[in-house]
Amino acid sequence: MSKHHRAFKLELAKRAQYEGSRKLGRRFNVSSRQIRYWSSVYRLNGESSFLHSDHPYTSSFKMKVLTAMRVNDWSLSFTSAYFDLSTPGILFNWQKLYSLEGISELIPKSRGRPRMKHNPSEPKPSEQMTEKELREELDYLRAENAVLKKLEALAQAKKKKTKKRP
Repeated sequence: MSKHHRAFKLELAKRAQYEGSRKLGRRFNVSSRQIRYWSSVYRLNGESSFLHSDHPYTSSFKMKVLTAMRVNDWSLSFTSAYFDLSTPGILFNWQKLYSLEGISELIPKSRGRPRMKHNPSEPKPSEQMTEKELREELDYLRAENAVLKKLEALAQAKKKKTKKRP
């Protein structure tokens, strides 16, 4: 998710065509370097600039970008503006990963915690359980019953205690 909205970026990129980036940066509290980058993206891509998909870039797209940069001898900033990447830093990371590990590092990886596996909520019928499973369930149910009895006893004792106080 981008820090700035697309409309804001387009507005500043258009203004940067005829106003200074430092002046705009001070007025809108954005770095002048960022405004110059947005301006170059706008010059290269026009009104269709800053349309980034929510999905990660594919490894084939990353290779296409890196190859175009190398073949045409483009800078990081120009290449990322040409391909409308969100920042030149992304391209720098791709370049570093590719030089260290090869194309295998450019494959997008899933982020976040893995999904929990849902255990079946319905227990197995007792006819399908082994003797060991039946004994384990019996022990579990006995322990659960004892805990509930203890809890009930504590609740009654607390109730008695509050009744005795005037």
